[in-house]
Amino acid sequence: MAQTTYNVVIDDDYVIPVGDLTKEQYVTYVMNYAAESYMKQYKTATVDDGIRAATDAYNASLPAPTPTP
Repeated sequence: MAQTTYNVVIDDDYVIPVGDLTKEQYVTYVMNYAAESYMKQYKTATVDDGIRAATDAYNASLPAPTPTP
């Protein structure tokens, strides 16, 4: 299975580039849009805080590990 590595910057002041996007610009757009959505959903002051809140909510939803006897 092939893997591609992208460098993504999440920015409180992200602006969508004008015109056609490269694959890396599109990935950056999607991640910034998601971060902005989390910020709004969890009513945080920054996108980074929104990501943290979303991560915490996701982790809290996972089943507790079953102890090994």
